[in-house]
Amino acid sequence: MTMPKAYDPQEGYMYQILVMCPNDREYEHCDYAVGNADKKHLIQNYKLAYGAGFRFKTIMLPQKYWTKKEVKVV
Repeated sequence: MTMPKAYDPQEGYMYQILVMCPNDREYEHCDYAVGNADKKHLIQNYKLAYGAGFRFKTIMLPQKYWTKKEVKVV
């Protein structure tokens, strides 16, 4: 399966949320979610905010991105 052009993993997140506008053919980046509960909450709110016709898709990011790496300042 190929990833959409909007695929952009970020540190500290488990999911990337994408949105497709009614007249578009590609998904665009919408937001990131830390966990499953956060993902459900965000998608529910975005569905209310964006309205009918918009489609949402989530991508589970690779496990190496899930936790933020601590950077020690010397």
